[in-house]
Parts: sequence; C-alpha cells; structure tokens
Amino acid sequence: MNLASALITHAMSRPDHPAIEQGNVITSYAQAVEIIGRLAAVLGEQGIKKGNRVGLCLSDTSAHLLLHYAVAWLGATIVPIDFRWKATEKVAVVKAFGCKIVLIEADDETAPLMPSLVFDPNWQNEERPVPAPVDEANLPIVLSLSSGTTGSPTGAMVTHEQLYERFISQWVGMGFNSSDRYLLATPLYFGGGRSFAMSMLAAGATVLVRATDQRDEIIAIVNERDITALFLVPTQLGRLLDAWDGNGIAMPSVRCLVTSGAAIQPDDRRRVIERLTPNLTDYYATSEGGGIAVLLPHEQLTFPDTVGRPAFRVEIQVVDDEDRPLRAGEVGRLRYRGPGVSTQLVDGQGRSTTAEEGGWFSPGDLAQITPRGHVRLVGRIKDVVIRGGVNIYPVEVESVLSGHPEVVEVCVFGMPDRDLGEVVAAAVVKRAGATCSEDDLRAHVKERLASYKTPKLITFVEALPRNPSGKVVRTALKALLGVPDA
Repeated sequence: MNLASALITHAMSRPDHPAIEQGNVITSYAQAVEIIGRLAAVLGEQGIKKGNRVGLCLSDTSAHLLLHYAVAWLGATIVPIDFRWKATEKVAVVKAFGCKIVLIEADDETAPLMPSLVFDPNWQNEERPVPAPVDEANLPIVLSLSSGTTGSPTGAMVTHEQLYERFISQWVGMGFNSSDRYLLATPLYFGGGRSFAMSMLAAGATVLVRATDQRDEIIAIVNERDITALFLVPTQLGRLLDAWDGNGIAMPSVRCLVTSGAAIQPDDRRRVIERLTPNLTDYYATSEGGGIAVLLPHEQLTFPDTVGRPAFRVEIQVVDDEDRPLRAGEVGRLRYRGPGVSTQLVDGQGRSTTAEEGGWFSPGDLAQITPRGHVRLVGRIKDVVIRGGVNIYPVEVESVLSGHPEVVEVCVFGMPDRDLGEVVAAAVVKRAGATCSEDDLRAHVKERLASYKTPKLITFVEALPRNPSGKVVRTALKALLGVPDA
C-alpha cells in the first residue's frame, strides 16, 4: 500500500472530478495525480528516496497539500514544519529528526541554516520521468509532531497503513465521502488541517484550499462555495459566533463541522448549534493515535461534558497506577489502542521508543467512562492540583466558573503553597462590561463545590494564551502570574 494509490484510483475512475480548488483554479483528480508524480520526480532528482525525511515548510497552497502525497509516493517521510516559526525553531526540528531536505518559500531566511530547497511552482507543469510509487504499507508516511514542540520536539511515526486506518475511522465515524466539499481553514502544518485535507482527497472529495483565520471570510466562503465539511478549533468557532449577526443559521450547507484541540464552553456549544450549524461534531484526537472519541451532533446537548464514544475500531480503557481497568465512573489514566495508533515515537534527540505493552498509548489525560460508554475528560495528569494530599481536577472547577454568566473563559491550575503543597489558581476572561469580582466568583464556586476546591487566587486577563491549535498554554499563564512551572 502507498496512500498515493488512492488518488491514482480516483484519477482513473473519475478523472474530471475536482480534487482541489484554490481561488479560480480547479485541479481535477487526473491533473492532481500528474502534479504529484512530477513533484515526486523533482524530489527524486534531489536524492530523496525510501526512508528519507522531507521537511515541508511552506505556506498553505494546493501545491503544499499535493507535496504530502509526492513525498509519500517516494516512500519518504513528511516532517511538518510551520513556515511561521523563527529560525531557531525550524532548525531544532530539522536537526532533531534528520531531514535530508526541507522545502521552503523563496523568502525564507532560514535557508543557509539547514539543507533546504526553494519550492518552484513551475515544477507542477514540467514534464519529467515519473518513478513508480513505493508500495510498502509499513513505511512511515509522516512524523506527526506533538503540540508545543518548539523547545524539545517529539513526534510519532505514522505508517501508510496507520494513516489509512485513521482515514477510515473518519469516514465511518463522521461520514466524510466523495461528494463532500471540504474547506481547509486551518494551516496544513497542524495535525487537523493536514489529516482532514489528506483524508478528503483519499476519499475522492473536493478540498477548497483557503487557510484563513478571518471570521467573516470563513462564513462567506462556506456559503459561496457550497462547503459541506470543515474543521475549526474552538477559538475560530468563538470568532465566528462574534462575527455572525444575520438571521438564522450562518452555514446551512455544512453537513459536518468538526472541532478539536480544546473544550468548547457550554454556552458556546449551544450557540454554535443555534447560530452556525446544528451539525457539530467533537473529535478527541492526538498526534500519536489519531481519533480517540467522537461526539456526534445528536449528542452535543445531551452529553456536553464528554468527548463522545470511542472512535471506529478504537479501544479505550481508564486504568489505575498499576494498569488495572477501573469501573465506570472511576477516575484514572486514559489509554487507548487501535489500528491507527502509532507504535514508534521519536524524541528531540532522534531516539526511537516503542508504544506501551499491548499497543496501548496514554496521552496523559485523566478520564472516566460513563455507564453509557461516553468518555469524560477530567484533566491532564500533570495539571492535577494536589492540595494537602487531595487531588483537585482543574476541569471540574473550570466547568463551574465558566457557568457564571459574566465569565467567557477560564483556566485553572496549581499554585505552590508552603503549607498545603498546592492551592487552586484561576485565570478568568470576563465578558465586556462585566462587574463580577474575585469574591463573587469564589462565592459562585463555594455554592457548587467543596470549599477546598475554591480558587485561592483569581486573576482577570484579557485573553487566555493559546497555541496555534487552540489549546490553552498553562505554563504561559503561570509565568504571567509569577508561578514557577514544575
């Protein structure tokens, strides 16, 4: 198996069907496969072959998307690199993972610091002898970087077969299919943007390349181009809600709006369903294992405090410190396994490690499984606040604080304390014009939770610091408040 073969099949069975649209340029599947072959030929001339690692450090274009399949065509491995990074960040990843070559933009000043090649758009049109695709399902197709890799990069080696299994899980679990028109509204560097765009091409759908963070643009593009599916992080959803002041549903053509990367606040979840589209799907996933759980549209308001049920062919357990499965409702370490889960991890020094015994992978989340099989995340293992020997889960306190009518967002974390070890701290974003005080919010928590879970420190901030995938960076908050990060 080579994942590029899926596109070859589409080129033979439906050659004129649009594969990619960017601006006014429509690339059919027949044309897409021709371009992929030509790009693979260029890489081959640069000495790229099976087993090499190729960095893709490019802006979000149709060529960048097709280059993923060109690297796969040769049996090489994609190493995603954000072109927005600083030179030191790029070089760290290139060195850590041993990229043989990095494709860059013409204005990239990092060129002298790494083995780079400036991408030439003319390659897509130049005739060259095209090598045959390397047909080995167990070859790694992508080194999927984990969140926050700039200091000490880590990643998971995902094979052609494993990535294909992730695609199948998306097709079965969320219904992606060849009639979809998918809007790429997040960068290709990020796991969601890359995975869903590649999955849509493998399914024979049409991908509209227009990675944009402009709230007004997204709604307009969806409606003008009859978009049926798209992926947005919760931050983007919040911006769309702020932007939409029309009547009725903002995006009536959307059949599947997928969100991932962070929790949606209860009020925002309801507003998305009422104002943007009723077809909202939560996708709990990691770089190492792809989709873990899915919360479908009809469950959004019934089970809003969960991330859904296990994804297709994914087995989930909640276990204690000795890896013994716990009963429903008990809190423990979440682990999962399935055919799409990576079994080889690579650290910042290029060292490889294998997955846990039995093919399990633990993403570092504390969770509980409800009697009906839904997964409820309680917090990150490293984020648990241990106050006087008692575990306090930030998510529980965050849920109560976010229920206050004047609170927009909140992040709860531990603050060192000489007497108790740790106490609860909270950073809060208030609604415009809100008048609530720290004492008001403490009273709100005390009415709903045990007194020891009440934040000792509450600070009001303009916005929570987030990484580009939408996850709150707790370490940045701790630094802002002068709290040392263990």
